[in-house]
Amino acid sequence: MEHADGRPLAVTAHHAEYLPADGAVLDVIATVRGPEPAGDVRHDGLAEVILLDTSGSMGAPQAKMRAARQAGVAAIDALPDGVAFAVVAGTGAATMVFPGEERLAVADERTRAAARRALQSLSPHGGTAIGTWLRLARRLLATRPDAIGHAILLTDGRNETERPEDLRAAVGECEGHLTVDCRAIGSADGVHDWDAAELLGIAEALGANPVVPVEDLTGLGDEFRAVLTRALARRVANARLRVRTTELARVRFVKQVHPTIADLTGRGVPDGELATAYPIGAWSPHDHRDYHLGLEVDPLAAGTRRRIGWLSTDTDAGAATVEVPLTVEWTDDTLRNSEIHPSVAFYTGQQDYAAAFHSGLAAARAGRIGEAEERLGRAVALAHDAGKDADVRRIARIVDVHDAAAGLVRLKVDVDWRRAEPSRVAAHTTTRWGADGDERRPPTPSSPVAPWSHCGERQTGAYCQDCGAAHGADGPASERR
Repeated sequence: MEHADGRPLAVTAHHAEYLPADGAVLDVIATVRGPEPAGDVRHDGLAEVILLDTSGSMGAPQAKMRAARQAGVAAIDALPDGVAFAVVAGTGAATMVFPGEERLAVADERTRAAARRALQSLSPHGGTAIGTWLRLARRLLATRPDAIGHAILLTDGRNETERPEDLRAAVGECEGHLTVDCRAIGSADGVHDWDAAELLGIAEALGANPVVPVEDLTGLGDEFRAVLTRALARRVANARLRVRTTELARVRFVKQVHPTIADLTGRGVPDGELATAYPIGAWSPHDHRDYHLGLEVDPLAAGTRRRIGWLSTDTDAGAATVEVPLTVEWTDDTLRNSEIHPSVAFYTGQQDYAAAFHSGLAAARAGRIGEAEERLGRAVALAHDAGKDADVRRIARIVDVHDAAAGLVRLKVDVDWRRAEPSRVAAHTTTRWGADGDERRPPTPSSPVAPWSHCGERQTGAYCQDCGAAHGADGPASERR
């Protein structure tokens, strides 16, 4: 495709300049920005599948089904001429709504009108098998291998009509073939019947886009229009972040840290000598994503300055950026080698928040009340310190907040855990370093942590030096998957 054939992504790297002479893990924040916009905008290289949950729970109350139909109409109206598209109803099976047979239509005045009419026939019934919905989206998009494929998935419930392994297998089949934006309906009083872990697993594997809870159904149509506008601006498909090291360094972990936290470590594939490529999805000109890399660096004599690696991106169309070098100096100066780059501190704080919330929630569900209140209190304090009042309010659905700044909370009696789902997904959504002056204002450093054990080794920092897991994670990464 001419419009998706090779405009490179821009890469910059941020890291501390000095390392201890006895070696350490170098934290790097890699900032990737979308391609320069092309002069002419075309849409015939784009394909969209709209996946609407029409299970029985969407009729309780009926306002959910009405909102889903209206959102589907809003999405269809947002499709420019030339975009290939389809609408799918999701229950215990996946059913074509428009067109009537298993294929993609091409958006124009006639097909948009027909799709709008078809949506009016949708009614709630049956179960929820999200894996079957994704598989149908994959088959539809496979008919247009030249196009950048995207799906928007709306649901209000858990994946109860198929086995968890079936959903995981379906997600695996879709990796590299489409990206997904998930929108999850809950009630106005904050009760959600969908499963955050399921939707986060889909999102992390298929583009690492934020999962967005929707409680105000009147805004669902605008939400769909906004998602489609962003998706239809994409001009680069299947980009990869390429990490090449010298023999002095090895990759410990790679995570996306903005706009969401997503672990990419296990998705890397060898790409030449001492190089690994990590999938980072499809891109539009306005996209901006940040990645946290941990590189284990060997010791060298103080005063030695060496290049330890390079960062770049590439795409299926062959567009590659110039490699960005990573150069450090080894030193015995404690003040120098203990410096933390502001970007690393900024994202470490947000990862600390996510780790504190998830470990606190797990402890609460296991009945470890004291531990739960300590961890959830830390999450509240971190959110309060960062000015994230919305996060504090979400956590306050399951705890009583007595002092947000001090992190003093008490778990509510008879907690309805369905109220925690929005916080579970919100913990993975981050603000961007450098926005609103953040780059010039170093965040409050995280409190030091006591030595802890992970991956069978003693750890002294906030993250495992082997797998990148945050302090407080339960067991090695291989046991958590």
